[in-house]
Amino acid sequence: MSDQSHIQRIREQLPAATAHIYLNTGTFGPLPELSIQAVQSHFEQELQGGRIVAQSFERTVNTYKRARQNVANLLNADAEEIALTDNTGEGLNIVANGINWRAGDEIITTDHEHISALAPLYQLRDRYGVVIRFAELGPTANRAAVEAIEPLVTEHTRLIVLSHVTWTTGSVLDVRAVNRLGHERDIPVLIDGAQSAGAIALDMKALEADFYAIPMQKWLCGPEGTGGLFASRDALRHITSTYVGYWSAKNFHGDWALIESAQRFELGGRQTAAIAGQNASLEWFEQEVGHEWMFARISQLNAYAAEVLQTVPGLTILTPQPGASGLLSFTIEGRSDEEIVTFLRERNILIRNIPETQAIRVSTGFYNTEEELDTLAKALREF
Repeated sequence: MSDQSHIQRIREQLPAATAHIYLNTGTFGPLPELSIQAVQSHFEQELQGGRIVAQSFERTVNTYKRARQNVANLLNADAEEIALTDNTGEGLNIVANGINWRAGDEIITTDHEHISALAPLYQLRDRYGVVIRFAELGPTANRAAVEAIEPLVTEHTRLIVLSHVTWTTGSVLDVRAVNRLGHERDIPVLIDGAQSAGAIALDMKALEADFYAIPMQKWLCGPEGTGGLFASRDALRHITSTYVGYWSAKNFHGDWALIESAQRFELGGRQTAAIAGQNASLEWFEQEVGHEWMFARISQLNAYAAEVLQTVPGLTILTPQPGASGLLSFTIEGRSDEEIVTFLRERNILIRNIPETQAIRVSTGFYNTEEELDTLAKALREF
């Protein structure tokens, strides 16, 4: 099959990607039809057959088990290292709140983190008197993360939190080096994978990761309310489950005991239909789209976007290494970020601004085309 016909088949599965020039996957990815069909099918079974028939519980257990395995396949991890979550923020909160904090304990993070990572840290600061120390990565996040973080480590450091791909500029941070630093000092490292999962190849073993939180609704084009947390077997010793429930335990009542795997962080009563949609999206990527092809396509389009956008007068690319991730940020001299987004939206080009840096951010999805990026550059030249 030619590359062009492969792209066409993919775009046929993503109606939103052809209804617009869809360049905002970093916020929400377009939903594939088969994911919605899986959600609808699950609800239809519950509607027609009820939710308490003999097969319903078995179906739920299998749906969850399948989802953990699908996430593990994406991350090159074991299913026992995966907990199902509602989003990235839930995974980040599980780890951040899993440490028995004391006043004066320290957390290191960076100056390019999303509020989903910062919010739990601020709450820990206000609740327990924890000190947050910020590693400065520079305006475009082009400074080596380990070089910025290591000088901040003290005997009081109990957690390091950073993104794999910064949401501000799309810079890919060397999280393996930070993980190794954490292991040397016996400090757990928590990675925000919101802009990496589904955009770049991930391998938890190669990254030597402790904790890695991901969403489904962005680059993985899954339903809202689905995601995952990777927790390595060794790193489990660092944290305690804050919330527990039906799926957390292997024994109940007098023999109460948590499951030894990452499943100990799961509660109960998740929206199983959404998880069925999660499975459909992840299996579509693995079996039809192709992980290797998808990551190469995202990178290729990102580099192409940087090339064509540089023809726009007054435009400055902020992303340190175009093509390293799926995000590309830029500014245009004399123009506000909100003004640009509004102008493009009126032309059916969906893009977003980053208020913190007053920049514009392009997401180059695997389903986009070079022609769409040409149209974006042309619109900006007219603007």
